[in-house]
Amino acid sequence: MPDTPCAPQVAAPDLRAQLARWPSGVAVVTATGAGRPIAKTVNSFHSTSTDPPLVGWCLDHGSSQLDEWMAADGYVVHVLAEHQTHLVAQFAARRDDRFAGTRWSPGLDGMPVLDDDVAVRFECRVRHRLPAGDHTYLIGEVVTLTAGPGTPLLLRR
Repeated sequence: MPDTPCAPQVAAPDLRAQLARWPSGVAVVTATGAGRPIAKTVNSFHSTSTDPPLVGWCLDHGSSQLDEWMAADGYVVHVLAEHQTHLVAQFAARRDDRFAGTRWSPGLDGMPVLDDDVAVRFECRVRHRLPAGDHTYLIGEVVTLTAGPGTPLLLRR
């Protein structure tokens, strides 16, 4: 049966306010875009498939780095640990150098890997970019997986 859009019954601000009440994990996603490291804080990261190993996250079309993310061949998801609340705001900020003051090194295909002790790190190659309303759903195949110390950080508003 084809997807038929229905008339919206819920206003975007109301939906956003209520979804913010749902606790979720917090991750920093990094990649290389236009020859430089790019990053953003996300709470839309999730498992997509275990066979093959796929994970995904949603990219807002209003992102200041939209073109760079759409051109990236891969990404690294850093699931933040409870002691890393300072990284949430740093990588969510709309500024050119979100990496200022952080330690990172090149990982898979030269993508930036944060040197901090994140709870889990997934290095991925993009397999699908799917349109999803005002976002694009980026699905990546997990190439390397690193479990770190600590408990994952939960975002509660």
